[in-house]
Amino acid sequence: MQFHVEDVFVGKTFDDFSIEPQLGVVEHRKNIQLKTRFSKNIELNLPLVASNMDTVTGPKMCIALAQNGGIGILPRSGAISINLQTEWAREVKRAENFIIRDPYTILESQSVGEARKNMKEKGVGTLLVVSEKKELVGMVTERDTMLCLNETEPLTDWMQKVTNGNLRFIKNPVTSIEEAANELKKYRVSKLPIIDGLTFKILGLITAKDIARLLKHKWANKDKEGRLRVGAAIGATGDYMERASELIKAGVDVIVMDMAHARNKAVTVKAIENFRKSFESFELVCGNVATFEGAEFLKDLGVQGIKVGIGSGHGCLTRIKTGVGVPQIQAVRAVWHALKDSDIPIISDGGIRQTGHISMALAVGASSVMVGSILAGTEEALGQFIQDPLTGARKKEYRGMTSPQAKLEANRSEDLPSNIEGKSENIPYRGSVTGILKAIQQDLQSMVSYCGENDLEKARLKLAKDPTKFLIPLSLAATQESYHR
Repeated sequence: MQFHVEDVFVGKTFDDFSIEPQLGVVEHRKNIQLKTRFSKNIELNLPLVASNMDTVTGPKMCIALAQNGGIGILPRSGAISINLQTEWAREVKRAENFIIRDPYTILESQSVGEARKNMKEKGVGTLLVVSEKKELVGMVTERDTMLCLNETEPLTDWMQKVTNGNLRFIKNPVTSIEEAANELKKYRVSKLPIIDGLTFKILGLITAKDIARLLKHKWANKDKEGRLRVGAAIGATGDYMERASELIKAGVDVIVMDMAHARNKAVTVKAIENFRKSFESFELVCGNVATFEGAEFLKDLGVQGIKVGIGSGHGCLTRIKTGVGVPQIQAVRAVWHALKDSDIPIISDGGIRQTGHISMALAVGASSVMVGSILAGTEEALGQFIQDPLTGARKKEYRGMTSPQAKLEANRSEDLPSNIEGKSENIPYRGSVTGILKAIQQDLQSMVSYCGENDLEKARLKLAKDPTKFLIPLSLAATQESYHR
């Protein structure tokens, strides 16, 4: 028998409902936890995912999302090489660690000029100096060489040395942020190498700057080693297996197999089977689907998360061009019914124009939401800056991944692109994304409070179990009763 979603949700989307407030139970909203999951084994402290769009999510956006509890998904396309995508992933994983496990090094036989060049290329201010046997012999920073006018001078004349006790280091393992902070305080230094006591081989580096960042971002989304979490997208044909292999080597936490229509027995089945043969149980999210049957199809293929949404994105023209799609609340609710007895989280992808829409997606069954347009135009977004020649106003490019511009760049061909289902526009520059993320966090904490719970997961599960009990269908007049939606 074919499944049918509840009648109240058929043809409905986020602006069609409002959540009825419940008896409040918290004194201060700022302490409300927003913990949820992106996939079976990837937790979030903010139910927000930066979309794998090439004008939205690069390493800076991924870092900002993870620092605030969410996760970013690095995009893939013909214009984004495997090397570039994996380098982005490494940049995110190196951004915050209480121990840098693989710090940059330089040989003691090299010059000050070579050290400066390495620091500039790698975007760092410190290099550990090693012997030919890879043993720690010293450390050099930008400050150490600031007064050196001759770049050919030996590095050993300017570095902090192990031999004369000028360089502090430790031999004991460090297992927590608190231990790392205490070690730095004990030696009154800002950088502290960790070495193997027998071989003098480098095991890691602690820096005060990293520890301070970690202590500042109490909501940060971290892996077991204290590194920021990041995901990356692959396709289901072409170089997808090679791309997945290199991304996994680079340390990504989750792979997102991204397709416009993932319920496809000719493509998806083979792609997931190939992925599992090579990468076994590695965390895999797949999408997009928008129906009960589509979710069951992916569930049976053994994915750890399902991305939901066809035609609802801000930069998407699928419904206009093809007449195909499902309103987003109907789609999420249908998928929830397919997965309610499983442990597979739902990522609602598309249709989010304001924070209240995030609340509505969570209320009908999503565990997190994927967003693009509300992050576009920010400092961290990948889109290029564009300045209005008349007004001087700064804008940033934002485009769907099936827009003509994206397809032309990806195909690197003068031929007219086909299957255009996306658009491009310029978004006013909005400054750093951090302020937007903080505002979303506060709005969601308020939503949880209004729902009569003290953490997001309790509110989400209560609402999703029986949303008809808590969601009020709105008339056209009701949508315009307060601030126009």
